[in-house]
Amino acid sequence: MKRGLIVYVTGGGELHEDSWGSYACMDRFGAQAIGVARSEFEIAENWWRMITRGMQEIVCVRAQVDSERGMSIIGAPLRLCG
Repeated sequence: MKRGLIVYVTGGGELHEDSWGSYACMDRFGAQAIGVARSEFEIAENWWRMITRGMQEIVCVRAQVDSERGMSIIGAPLRLCG
């Protein structure tokens, strides 16, 4: 089953889809695709993009990015699809 991951950044610095933090998240959650969102609209946009790319399961996690400590996941992952 193909799994997508949306990282919703709610505080701190920037996170890019091709950064080391994104790849670490993909590995941690076993995802084949990742999207980064800073708003609810971007969550929906990433969800739609992943559905059209054939992801059967999509999970969203909330994260905070800090320049000193890196990225930290806040709370439990939310299953959006599948």
